[in-house]
Amino acid sequence: MADYAGAKAAIKARLEAGWTTTRKTYQNEQPAEPWPPVDANKVLLPWVNLEIHSTGSQIWTFGTEGNRGWRYDGTIMVHVFAPVGSGDALADQYALAIGELFRAAKFYDDGLGSYIRTLAPGIDDGGTGDDDGTTFRVTMTVDFTYWHRG
Repeated sequence: MADYAGAKAAIKARLEAGWTTTRKTYQNEQPAEPWPPVDANKVLLPWVNLEIHSTGSQIWTFGTEGNRGWRYDGTIMVHVFAPVGSGDALADQYALAIGELFRAAKFYDDGLGSYIRTLAPGIDDGGTGDDDGTTFRVTMTVDFTYWHRG
């Protein structure tokens, strides 16, 4: 049965399947070694991090138990990290490409009224990526609604 935890897993799966260009990290998961990602010459490589933020939930239709409509709103954020000094073009390019994975999409559809809908992605102007000053960050954000019938 579809639920909000499954919706979050579907967002992660969509990024996993659609983005193979760089390493990916996720909330509350230890990244695989070597960390941070480096090439054979120990040069830092770009990588991305997925965050999913809930902005609330509410009932949108009343009915009998198991036949009510619920909506869970949130924001998908994918932070692109690139080495400081590499410019912002590559980070912007990656953030835009990742945004296209989620643009106006419908997925995690159980055929019974539960599914995710996303809106238009955007990217920010970037900024400091970490506390030690080795990475530059650009973030792609896209709002989503998980519609749940239950």
